[in-house]
Amino acid sequence: MTALDRIAAAIIDRRYQKILMKMEDGNMTYKLLKRIIQRGNYDKESMMQKLDVFLLADRITTEEYQELVEMINASDSTGSTTEGGDKA
Repeated sequence: MTALDRIAAAIIDRRYQKILMKMEDGNMTYKLLKRIIQRGNYDKESMMQKLDVFLLADRITTEEYQELVEMINASDSTGSTTEGGDKA
């Protein structure tokens, strides 16, 4: 491996690490799910299934899962969700 190859590999590795850090810094899946739940435009059963799948696929953490489930349960008790996922 030449010196130029090593430099190129180091630059690529550094860029890759920066991208990973950005992804870890703000979990986009979690943010999108939270926004949907806050708006109340979802079906509870369907959303719970999605959360389970995202948790199993490591797209959200256990803590994020628990927070989102609590939000669903809180909004369910206030009646802000609608059946079928359509906003009334």
